[in-house]
Amino acid sequence: MKILTMGGATQDIYLDYAGADYMTITKKNASQTFMLFETGEKIGIDELLYLTGGGATNSAASFKLRGFDVSCFCQVGTDDAGQAVIHDLENRNIKTNLIKQTPEHATGSSFIIKSLQHERTIFVHRGANSFLKHEDIPFDAIKECDQLYLTSLSDDSAALLPKIVRFAHEHNKPIAINPGSSQLSQGVQTLRESLPFIETLIMNANEARMFMLSLVETDQTYKKILEAQTPIICPPTTRNEEPYLITSPIVYDGGCFSAKKFFKEILGMGPRIVVITNGANGVYVATKNDVYFHPSIKIKVIDPVGAGDAFGSCFVASLMKGFEPYDALRHGILNSASVLTKLGAKNGILNDAELEKQAAILNHTLLQHYTLT
Repeated sequence: MKILTMGGATQDIYLDYAGADYMTITKKNASQTFMLFETGEKIGIDELLYLTGGGATNSAASFKLRGFDVSCFCQVGTDDAGQAVIHDLENRNIKTNLIKQTPEHATGSSFIIKSLQHERTIFVHRGANSFLKHEDIPFDAIKECDQLYLTSLSDDSAALLPKIVRFAHEHNKPIAINPGSSQLSQGVQTLRESLPFIETLIMNANEARMFMLSLVETDQTYKKILEAQTPIICPPTTRNEEPYLITSPIVYDGGCFSAKKFFKEILGMGPRIVVITNGANGVYVATKNDVYFHPSIKIKVIDPVGAGDAFGSCFVASLMKGFEPYDALRHGILNSASVLTKLGAKNGILNDAELEKQAAILNHTLLQHYTLT
């Protein structure tokens, strides 16, 4: 089967610096941690590591290891970073003929710095990712693929989403999307317009909250949904293996988020499957009548970059191979956990044999089922 991935491509530059200190500030029942650097100082780093990333390329690498025929569409510059992105994909036997190279903009870049807590702060330059045009979209390739997998379209490129998914839907192509916060920051209307044509929607908890609260601001129906609930306070920075996002609405910075209501409303807009990933606190998968929750696997995290792409692409790959959503959920969790234990967004991706082996020893009682009522 043919997969077409679309979205961002970057050169990921890791700055190996172990001396960054941090400070945590608690405000409105939520905590934020900040990395600290002394002003006016020249800070030496131990090593620079150049890898590749971006949603389109990360997901392409994951689908390829699951045995699919994969083409990747993104935009890079004609610079060395752009060549590095293309060469890395070619080395993985991923088709790169659709990748657009532009002399007008530099390839997107991410500068990644590790804190003493092993978290990462990422400085992102979107570069060429932000300047896709309608005439750049490979519509013929969409007609030929068996699955379209869309990752975040940045800045001005975000406006292309409704046209892309409408075209794919008209040609009976299943569409999965992991839109990302950069897409949502350009406004939620393009995503809302696209939902009737999307089969699988994947978001992290912050993105889902951002989307829901943006809808609340313009839709009285959503306001009534939330006002009818009794919210609870939940510290989002604390690891919690309980599915608290579906037990009661959660208060965040003066807002309120109900995952159950989110699932019911979004499923009513078109998607057949809706996913919320919640970092160390697990993943939720909702279908018409059911919600499945799986806590995250306890591991030593080396690098969180690419974990979301690893989950989403693996989840969709398993659905394409005929697995039920709850089994695809397990596979996505395992793939994401493996990526978290390696440096770089692609180094820990699992193939079919590795997934099968790890799934066999996974504690299946960890999966929880709830009725979506």
